[in-house]
Amino acid sequence: MRPTYFSAEQYLKQRRPIDPVRCFRPHAIERAVTWFQSHFSGQLIYAVKANMTPDVVQLVAQNGVRNFDVASLTEVDLIYHSIPNSNLFYMNPVKSRAHIRSAYYDYGVRCFSIDHVDELEKILTVTEQAKDLTIFVRLHCDDSGSVLPLGKKYGAEGSDAIELLKLVRQKAERLGVTFHVGSQAMQAETFGEAIRYAGDLVRRAGVLAELLNVGGGFPIFYKDGDPVDLTSYMSNIEQSLDAMPMVQGGEVFAEPGRALVAEAESLIVRVDGRRDNELFINDGGYGVLYDAANCDWIFPLHLISHHEGVCERTNAHDSELTGFQLWGPTCDAADHMKGPFFLPTCVKEGDYLEIHKTGAYGGVMASGFNGFGCYEEIFLEDDVMVSNFQPDAQVENVIKLIS
Repeated sequence: MRPTYFSAEQYLKQRRPIDPVRCFRPHAIERAVTWFQSHFSGQLIYAVKANMTPDVVQLVAQNGVRNFDVASLTEVDLIYHSIPNSNLFYMNPVKSRAHIRSAYYDYGVRCFSIDHVDELEKILTVTEQAKDLTIFVRLHCDDSGSVLPLGKKYGAEGSDAIELLKLVRQKAERLGVTFHVGSQAMQAETFGEAIRYAGDLVRRAGVLAELLNVGGGFPIFYKDGDPVDLTSYMSNIEQSLDAMPMVQGGEVFAEPGRALVAEAESLIVRVDGRRDNELFINDGGYGVLYDAANCDWIFPLHLISHHEGVCERTNAHDSELTGFQLWGPTCDAADHMKGPFFLPTCVKEGDYLEIHKTGAYGGVMASGFNGFGCYEEIFLEDDVMVSNFQPDAQVENVIKLIS
């Protein structure tokens, strides 16, 4: 059982950890799930790849999510054994025959995603022409408005998509349509455009769909300039649904991953060295901070210092703050987070930083490279810095100093 503290500051009053610390906030998951349930008219599918920590998966389920996007047999097994009576959506468009066979016969998976006729034939052959399949056709869509486009790898287009829709309509019990507008989609209109484009292809194929999955990509606020109000995304989706030819009583799904769990974790790291405006910390791009190193994510963070006295923390544009680059603990020069991460100029070796919103794709990306990658894990009761789902909530503009 992980110990519980009110805040990172309270924890650090008692401990001086050598390894980085993953901090879990269960209430952040409840808040995010509740927000989507109250603003999205369809059903949620949790994208397990974002964070497959058992406690996190359990919390998502306990707050009412029963559908899970699984991309591997490992994820299938995790959800099957930890969340009884859940619905598994095997949404990786290309799967091995062995994994399809095991998913269907051993785990009862009936929902699969494809984007090519070869994958359809593979599933039909492995399942011996099963008559109880739900097949989602993944369509290519414009993802140029996202921070991390995904369309280079997956998605049927044009005449190929039309023929695939026709084939699936003939072979599967239920036809689903899905797409992905890219991770961190920065324009709400992208979802509506994708729905209308998908609807046009379905109409040209002369079929009706039972299911529509609008995918993920709902953005999380990390720094100034990112959207924090997702209501316009929900409105855009809702206003576009009539463009999709669906059977009466058809089901609509959304597949948030990052948006449900990003705020559920933060990371406490120790400053092991400082060189001018460069800080060397004990986790990095081969750990929970993968996105900061590889995608230039600028996570919100604050200093927890061991100086005596009190130091005010103001906004990132204040002249008393300095923009720092961060270096991870490995010997690889790619273990670099260029930021800038704005912190008080007084930061020094032995201080700690709490880096917020690391709950999505942090823990699942962490490796043991160079012998690093060990974490202590605790629960925290305080709130995340500037929540997507409570945008007016602000943390105190004080950095608490621990003597």
